[in-house]
Amino acid sequence: MNQIRNFSIIAHIDAGKSTLADRLLEMTNTVTAREMQEQLLDSNPIERERGITIKMAPVAMTYQCHCATVSPQIERFTLNLIDTPGHVDFNYEVERALAACEGAILLIDATKGVQAQTVANYHLAKNLGLTIIPVVNKIDTQLADIPAATRQVKQLLQSNEEPLLISAKTGAGVKELLATVIEKIPSPSSRQSLGGGGLQALIFNSFFHPHLGVIAFVRLFSGAIKAKDQLRSISTRETFTPTEIGILSPGRIAREELTTGSVGYLVTGQKDIRRVLVGDTITLARDQQTTALPGFRHIKPNVYFDIFPIDNAAYQDLLDALAKLKLNDSSLETKSIKSIVLGQGVRVGFLGLLHAEVVAERLEREFNLPVISTSPSVEYRAVLRGGEEITFNTPNEFPDPAFTHTTKEPIARVEIVVSPNYLGAVLDVCQELRGSLIDMVYLDQLVELSYIIPMIEVITSLHDRLKSASSGFASVNYEPVGWQEADLVKLTVLLNHEEAPPLATICLRTQARPRALALAKRLKEAIPRQQFEIPIQVAIGGEIIAREDIKSFRKDVEAKLHGGDMSRNRKLLEKQKKGKARMKMMGKIALPQEAFLAAVRAGQE
Repeated sequence: MNQIRNFSIIAHIDAGKSTLADRLLEMTNTVTAREMQEQLLDSNPIERERGITIKMAPVAMTYQCHCATVSPQIERFTLNLIDTPGHVDFNYEVERALAACEGAILLIDATKGVQAQTVANYHLAKNLGLTIIPVVNKIDTQLADIPAATRQVKQLLQSNEEPLLISAKTGAGVKELLATVIEKIPSPSSRQSLGGGGLQALIFNSFFHPHLGVIAFVRLFSGAIKAKDQLRSISTRETFTPTEIGILSPGRIAREELTTGSVGYLVTGQKDIRRVLVGDTITLARDQQTTALPGFRHIKPNVYFDIFPIDNAAYQDLLDALAKLKLNDSSLETKSIKSIVLGQGVRVGFLGLLHAEVVAERLEREFNLPVISTSPSVEYRAVLRGGEEITFNTPNEFPDPAFTHTTKEPIARVEIVVSPNYLGAVLDVCQELRGSLIDMVYLDQLVELSYIIPMIEVITSLHDRLKSASSGFASVNYEPVGWQEADLVKLTVLLNHEEAPPLATICLRTQARPRALALAKRLKEAIPRQQFEIPIQVAIGGEIIAREDIKSFRKDVEAKLHGGDMSRNRKLLEKQKKGKARMKMMGKIALPQEAFLAAVRAGQE
């Protein structure tokens, strides 16, 4: 175990994390020059195009060097790099990956300095007790401000330690970084077993293989796993015998045994990824005494979208495509729904907006299935007068106000890093989004803000408005932290005095009137005129708070008259008026998709 180092690279998006992983693979000769390609550990084309990591992957590297603090002679070390996702949506996966390590490389972009996710990931690693190696990357670029980035890192870490200066692109300083990893990051033997010597293996990631079933990536904290051992996952209570065990370097290399401190994979043979959950602990099936490693929790979606195929005949294709995506993504939640306007669709729960974007892009690219998605919503809670607490995320599920005591909305802790030039505008945006300031810290030429903001505001408005207020320089990180009481109401839309359920929405009572006016105006523009007048009303319960009228088409019934008594004109106009009234009573409104999407856009403003 003294020759094993388990570490991770944590950084803000686009700080060069995947590029640094490529250089480490090259310098340790884990991958030959012929096999090498950019962002090798990012397997999905979308990851490469967007420059982000969505699914993390571990890789075992063997490296020979002399480390005076470990041994007086040249030693051969096993370096287990556990790649982490680079976006706030996948915060739980980052946390579990860091829990599998003893140390982390904190990577800072020299052109941008400390950013929001740098701060969040640093605190995450610090709370887990990891050894942190600060590194400033992209020192070869013309825009690099190395002194400023160095000062910011020192203030963040509250240390005078000089960060390592590297260029992941050219490889400058990467050998020194490898030596520092071996010297400063402790070996797994420094961690004590939490289960009294029994087998404890942490699942920090898993994916579905079409031929082998679910493959789990594990870190062994105590005990050993041998081929053909019968194993048990403590939280899900599933038992299985792996068909293959081994390490990843970067492809699968089978082994007869995995020992304490090592990182490897288990081919579980399971067909459902929800039976092999990230954060769960694996032990021997016969051992009933071993306790679970701390930190496991079930991942719950933070945002919900209703997704409909553009061609409703492709509904079954949509179900099949989502089922295939769920094989590799245990965080996706789906539920079939039906809309009067858009037909059959699926309500899908996502971890965040990026997660939703990636899934929509994969549906279109991999399955040739373009979709329409409604505006995002979050999960709300209501406490009924009898004391029962229920959850809901759509207007149709909104409880009857007569039986509701209080309603609650989810809140998030938001970390924003911005330069002082844009501080006033950013504070105004957060104030308008009902934010409560918790803390403000100056990091050299940057300001770090901590806010509590309702989750619905974070998801629908915060990112775009911050980018606008800061000219694109602000960086954001958020995580759900709980619930707060909120006076929520359901806005109901009536077309020609009949309720239109697909157009209903949930909002705060204080926002209800401007939201209702905007919704009625949008619908008036989107719904085509009919032969009869259509009143558009937006109501809370029985109270109408906004109204617009779509005027009817009017045929000129007087055109055939050429003079004569006015009573003839009145007679024809009265006849037309009666016909219009009868048509209004019997007429039905065919609501086009454009009207529905207009209502969605009004809800996002």
